[in-house]
Amino acid sequence: MSYSEENDQVVLRLSRDDYQKLMITLGIAAGSLGPQASVFLEIFGLTNRLNEGNPDYRPYRVEEKL
Repeated sequence: MSYSEENDQVVLRLSRDDYQKLMITLGIAAGSLGPQASVFLEIFGLTNRLNEGNPDYRPYRVEEKL
């Protein structure tokens, strides 16, 4: 696993195993909060952004906040 910064962006390189653990951890965090928590949609938005360009990923549908 590695961390670097380029052009004001963080670049993370991690193994598939670590990637799967990260996705599971984000899912557990969202699930423990429940859909009423304000951070719930932010976690799914983050998960969607982390997977942009991943052809094997189906994005979560994140509703706009009112």
